Amino acid sequence: MKKIFLLMSLLFLLLLQSCTTKKQTLYMQDLDMYANSNLNYTSTKIQPNDILKVDIGDLNPLVAAPFNLNAGISNSQNSVEMMKLSGYLVTPTGNITLPVLNEITLTGLTPTEAELKIKERLIKEGYLVNPTVQVRVLNNKFTILGEVNSPGVIAFSEESISLLNAIGLAKDLTYWAIRNDVKLIREIDGKRLVYHIDLTTAGWMNNPHYRIRQNDVIVVTPNKLKVNSGGVIRDPIQLLGITASLLAVILLIVN
Repeated sequence: MKKIFLLMSLLFLLLLQSCTTKKQTLYMQDLDMYANSNLNYTSTKIQPNDILKVDIGDLNPLVAAPFNLNAGISNSQNSVEMMKLSGYLVTPTGNITLPVLNEITLTGLTPTEAELKIKERLIKEGYLVNPTVQVRVLNNKFTILGEVNSPGVIAFSEESISLLNAIGLAKDLTYWAIRNDVKLIREIDGKRLVYHIDLTTAGWMNNPHYRIRQNDVIVVTPNKLKVNSGGVIRDPIQLLGITASLLAVILLIVN
């Protein structure tokens, strides 16, 4: 009888260890506290290895044509991948080379600031009187690794997206994910920054730095049970079944 009691106690302790509490699992448990909060956005800045689409216009399209690298490409050929191949790649020193204007440094500028800089050069150097300039990053992407259902490199077309959008694109976190310490790695102005985000609270939503930008890396760490199991046991029901089977065999041997 004592042996049975001991085995049942061990089973109970094992099941307690395998359980993830509600507090560890649910997202943004204090969301109501942050309702009606003001939204703050920060524009992303151009970085080396960005691929830019730069369109320069004028009231007279023929005058602006020499400043556009892809002026001869028809709209039917303007797929995103084609635009990437023919776009302006920002060099490690932060420059692109525009037709006529030649080399211009754009790193550290937002797309809006880059537009203004190009426009000022066109006017100052006497090329165009009242030009229009549009700058857009074509290769926005982020990397998400660890305990998500669809890890990998994911592209997005917006200037930035929310962390929840990024997790949604990765098809949500797994059951085994540590939700109160999601790591966000970002490179800005030659520095690598690491943010630690607690998804069980909504407080992080008020920080504009936690919006996902191009080249961000999100790392979701597995919990202790997943690490200890070496990835062999992936489901609590599976763990319960294995434990129950072992207990049954031991009871048969004891009896």
